[in-house]
Amino acid sequence: MRLYLIRHGEVEGNQEGRCVGWDPLPLTEKGRRQAAALARRLASVPLTGVYSSDLVRTLETAAIVAEPHGLPVVPLTGLRETNFGEWSGLTYDEMYQREPEVLERWLQDPERVAPPGGETLIEMRERVLSALPRVDGAAVVTHGGPVRAIMSHWLGTSFWSIGVPPASLTAIEWDGERMLRLICLGDTAHLEA
Repeated sequence: MRLYLIRHGEVEGNQEGRCVGWDPLPLTEKGRRQAAALARRLASVPLTGVYSSDLVRTLETAAIVAEPHGLPVVPLTGLRETNFGEWSGLTYDEMYQREPEVLERWLQDPERVAPPGGETLIEMRERVLSALPRVDGAAVVTHGGPVRAIMSHWLGTSFWSIGVPPASLTAIEWDGERMLRLICLGDTAHLEA
């Protein structure tokens, strides 16, 4: 089955490198334009459903993507971004100023080290994998962290090696458990047109 993983459009803080986590941030005007470009790219793709993290920025992106298809958006809490706990809203410099040792450990091993009051990448990845709809042709609007976690797990690479820009598209074929074929990863060609 084919699955389309979509990162939401730009929000305030993306340009500054802030960890926005579970913060209820709406799309910026640029983010809405990015989502519209993505919707145009997917307009001719026979989507069978649109599923989204239940956070504002993903729901907005999902509604724009779903509109040409006349599909409702199904919110799924399990598709949320990493819970950054006390680091939510901070840049890496601000995290370093507060807790340099914890940040260093997290950057070295984010799968097993959690931000204070947050979750590890393994916890987030398992939550997201459990929430992924097993529906051929589904569009899943989520966040950079979940897409990175899924793809680094399936590709056997480092979490940090996967690029997932705002409003990017990652398309895969999978059997409901593991990836079978990568079609595109973090693709933003629709933003360059």
